[in-house]
Amino acid sequence: MAEAKTKLPKKIGGYTPTQMLGHGAMGNVWLCHDPSLDRMVVVKQMRQVLLNQDDFILRFEREAKILAHLNHPAIIQPYALWKESDGQLSLSMEFVEGKSLRELLDCCKTPPIWVVMAVLYEILTALSEVHRYGIVHRDLKPANLMIDKDGRIRLLDFGVAHADKENEDDLTLTVAGSQIGTGAYMSPEQTVNEDATAASDLFSMGIIAAEMLLGENVFRGENLSKTFKRIQKLKIKPEAFSKETPKALRKLVLKLLAKNPAKRPLSAADAADELSKLMKAYPRHMEPYLAEWVLATLNGKEPAMDPMVNPDKSKKFFIMGLSLGAVAVSTLWILTHFL
Repeated sequence: MAEAKTKLPKKIGGYTPTQMLGHGAMGNVWLCHDPSLDRMVVVKQMRQVLLNQDDFILRFEREAKILAHLNHPAIIQPYALWKESDGQLSLSMEFVEGKSLRELLDCCKTPPIWVVMAVLYEILTALSEVHRYGIVHRDLKPANLMIDKDGRIRLLDFGVAHADKENEDDLTLTVAGSQIGTGAYMSPEQTVNEDATAASDLFSMGIIAAEMLLGENVFRGENLSKTFKRIQKLKIKPEAFSKETPKALRKLVLKLLAKNPAKRPLSAADAADELSKLMKAYPRHMEPYLAEWVLATLNGKEPAMDPMVNPDKSKKFFIMGLSLGAVAVSTLWILTHFL
């Protein structure tokens, strides 16, 4: 039986499968070759046993439609959605070669601060695009964030995303009485079956950020019930972070982790803007450094290069201004008293 599940189909649509990338409750994910354009693509196929269940069909179709509405370099692009002759639903998407943040954190529990900020900034800017369309991701976790081989950060898996715009009702799917997402990265409101909002995604980003800075997900309990209680009650103290963590970064992470959604940043864009102020001393393009860090981390080595931090010009100009001011005052005093 297991052999049949992993056996490569000869064809999926017009694509030639080369290997299985993964499988789950919803279906299989295949790496395929597209002979028409000579490129690799990813194809998700829904399990045939689910094809008579409307909720799962709507969820699968909705992921394709959500991806088609979004336009951001950190969000993968869909190519086609179709039904096979046997009724099986298939979705082809951009193939991203890289490693998930989960895989990288398993190798390096506490990445350098600049890596933490770069990951958070790119995902928050991607989320601002997602939220602009009235879509809530609802399943943000390290396994759904990736750094590709070129050092670009990508946001994956919109399989449980939810759109709530009035003019996009066709994207909406409500699953009554059930939590949707991954327990250890849920927001407090999700753990009690309240509707997830854009602020819920921000709390999940706070958990991811705290995990990168602290070396573990401190909200994870022995079981789902204890995890939910920790998410609802546990408050991380500022002193839990290392001394190397900038105070402004600690403040932002704790703000993302506010139990009350109204006390979190106003939007993903606002949170990204706060991070951009922290990152102004770093190079504008961090991709080469991230690509090098990923390669070194996977090989258990130190990166050959780290981003050079430029001195804070604003402080430099402030000191120069004080110095020039002092010279001007002294000159004026001399002229007044001796001439």
